[in-house]
Amino acid sequence: MKIKIKGEMSISELRQAIYEQLRTLEEQYTVRFSKDVTIYMTPTNGFGEEILCTDMMGREIPVLYSNGPYKSAADSYEIS
Repeated sequence: MKIKIKGEMSISELRQAIYEQLRTLEEQYTVRFSKDVTIYMTPTNGFGEEILCTDMMGREIPVLYSNGPYKSAADSYEIS
């Protein structure tokens, strides 16, 4: 399954576009779970020119890894 979002946009707009597509999957197609998601994106400077994502030392950051959302202590103890 691919979700394609075209055009240059701010990260806030991208977040909203992804949210809307995931909501469509849930509501219209009854998808409830997923695993191993990869998002490819091309960072730009707001003028359509590609930029590299770098750390404070100037080293390129080609991949960000995640083990899923932050788990609070309440999640660990099943507190609602």
